[in-house]
Amino acid sequence: MNLPAPKGHQRDVVYLPGRGHQVILGTAGTGKTVMAIHRAAHLADTRTRNHGPTLLLTYNNSLVTYLRHLANRLPGVTIETYGKFSRGYLAAKGLMGYNQIATPDLRRHFVEQAVKTTAMTHGTNPFLEHATDFFLDELEWIDGHGLATVQDYLDVKRAGRMAPLQQGQRHTVWDIRTNYLKARRAGGRPYDWAGLPMVVRAALAVDAETRRYKHIVVDEAQDLSPEAIRSLAEAIPEDGSLTLFADYAQQIYGQRVSWRSCGLTVTKAELFLDNYRNSPEIARLAIAMADMPHFKDSADLVEPRAPQRAAGAKPTLVRYSSPTAEAAGVATNAADFGKFARVGVLARTRAEARQAVAGIAGVRMLHDNMQKWEISSGVYAGTYHSAKGLEFDVVFLPFCGANRCPDSDTVAAFGYDEAASRESRLLYVGVTRACDELIITHTGQLTPLLPAADSGLYQVTT
Repeated sequence: MNLPAPKGHQRDVVYLPGRGHQVILGTAGTGKTVMAIHRAAHLADTRTRNHGPTLLLTYNNSLVTYLRHLANRLPGVTIETYGKFSRGYLAAKGLMGYNQIATPDLRRHFVEQAVKTTAMTHGTNPFLEHATDFFLDELEWIDGHGLATVQDYLDVKRAGRMAPLQQGQRHTVWDIRTNYLKARRAGGRPYDWAGLPMVVRAALAVDAETRRYKHIVVDEAQDLSPEAIRSLAEAIPEDGSLTLFADYAQQIYGQRVSWRSCGLTVTKAELFLDNYRNSPEIARLAIAMADMPHFKDSADLVEPRAPQRAAGAKPTLVRYSSPTAEAAGVATNAADFGKFARVGVLARTRAEARQAVAGIAGVRMLHDNMQKWEISSGVYAGTYHSAKGLEFDVVFLPFCGANRCPDSDTVAAFGYDEAASRESRLLYVGVTRACDELIITHTGQLTPLLPAADSGLYQVTT
């Protein structure tokens, strides 16, 4: 395998019992990915007691490509995303045909249709004037928690929504959901990605065949919905195991729930606090971010501890006169660093990432169709989401001004406090991808989602 050997307490986690549920919580840089791969290899090894076919699973495809590069053909281990696992299982059971899952664009279209249909029966209702993103998020939350009836939705405590919905508003959301499902089915898409875990659970409940995998190991498990985690717990046999590696400080998909609420039987979560990836100066910035108010609403948050590496340079904070100058400056400097280091240029959207690397030859974009992970020097670019679980020698985070972060559309959809909570976690992911050097750029005032420019955490350049 092309990865470091586990050390210290990491070895204990790799060899935890191969039965039941195991949860390992670690902050960025504690080696969770290394442990996950070694754990999967151990459980699949024919020399291991209670060994068997093992699934190493994560959320996004760029991390799958990275894991496959590190693992380098492990016998008995399958590496894929949750989406591929669920789609493959349903197809194998004859429950899914070709092209039956609504794409994100189609899902948005069907939700917009559903809101209009609902408005026809509800009359004048200011609640229906919310942005489409608000309703998309709420429907995903309902599916992610496996809520099958309107009464389930009315009764549940809605974690992760800073402004709670009233009972009447929840009734309206459920009407939108009902109309959305009708529109989606009429459009020839019986499924969407958010709803697949509920369908998988229903199929597993009546599936008497031997489970395909005896063991399942999940890296970045905090990105999965509670219903997806429940489905994985039910996808293993009684004598199998489910091992979850997670960091709630990096949580970015909007669930923010505890493992207990997922129905897992966990005697004790293993905790890893020592940061082996980031320089002390970069880790210090991450620690300060985790101590900001936006991070205080997570049930299983593990606070980072001091790094285990030698001192380096403080993160660099650069202010530009305009977005055009900012993008050009990032591209020039990233190209220079890319001659001798692995560089990540990470932004909130793919369009912003492309803007910041325009003109750089040979940029490797992080995306869902990545087939190969390069180990040589060069420039990678993508969204914070696509960089989950990855690391780079040098990271650039462009467009971190207050006028762009938090994103205005996100603020309009969810309100400032909730938008700040979501987007501060995105920034945390970006910051903690950097091993040696971190360059944050902005125009105007620095985003309030980062510690202030005069906090002493940066070397400031204008």
